[in-house]
Amino acid sequence: MATAKPVNVSVIERRLQGGNVFRESSQPIPLVEPNVWTLRWENSKISPNHMWDIIHIKGWVYAQPEDLACPVDEIGASLLDGKIVRGERGDEVLMKMLASDYRRVEQRKSEQNMLQTFGKSRLKAAIVSGVAAEHGDQAAAFVSRNVHAITVTDTRGPDDGA
Repeated sequence: MATAKPVNVSVIERRLQGGNVFRESSQPIPLVEPNVWTLRWENSKISPNHMWDIIHIKGWVYAQPEDLACPVDEIGASLLDGKIVRGERGDEVLMKMLASDYRRVEQRKSEQNMLQTFGKSRLKAAIVSGVAAEHGDQAAAFVSRNVHAITVTDTRGPDDGA
């Protein structure tokens, strides 16, 4: 008695319930510990010392096959010298960083971007410039004289992270 091969309904149902049945979104790489690591592909051919910078300056490490919850070939990759790589010549290397460290680095990058983009003096100068463009020189002069009374604060809450 032959048994029929079961159909993976969850994949079909997910596709049917999505917004566009023709469009496939990229799926995250399945990990043994999905909330522990953040992954990214790095192109090792960007420069001769790019991978050294990624590891020794930025803190990424090579992902290992045992980190994956699936065979390496299922994510369109292969093993080359013990590293998970993809691409015709294996130029892209899968790197990992602890998710908690990644969130801390991203938070610090965001803080520095805010200071560089919206530092108090720059923001106040932008306000005066905006007032001048919208309401004229007299209004801008008033705001410029009173700009010290303007308080700039970041009211965003901490990143809850997943």
